[in-house]
Amino acid sequence: MRQRWEQFMTGRQGMDELSRCLFWLGLLSFALAVLCAAASLGWLSRLLTPFFALFLILSFVRAFSRNRPARELENYAYLSLRARQRQQWQARKHRFSQRRDFRFYRCPGCRAMLRVPRGKGKIHIRCKCGYTLYRRT
Repeated sequence: MRQRWEQFMTGRQGMDELSRCLFWLGLLSFALAVLCAAASLGWLSRLLTPFFALFLILSFVRAFSRNRPARELENYAYLSLRARQRQQWQARKHRFSQRRDFRFYRCPGCRAMLRVPRGKGKIHIRCKCGYTLYRRT
């Protein structure tokens, strides 16, 4: 039986990060649909049920697909999006931990984040792009 399964999966993608994410989203939407049905929110349950089916079907279609280059590109796009979101979250956490000692402004010229010390009164803040801000800290 194991040899048949290995032979069947030869050349197929298998479960990558995006497929796992779709699978768990499907299970989460199913759990929410069941909870909504139990809480007498039948309309919301009927709304979530197609998402459950869609996510699970997409997960397994991706896992059993033989078009590996396309699935790898999709997975790469998902991983880069997830890494960018994680990096933004880490930056927000870092700024939040420094909020007592520093004030953060965004440059209107280049959208860069500028950090200045608190309690210095009204100061001139010069960005790398050459834009000057006049702010009170």
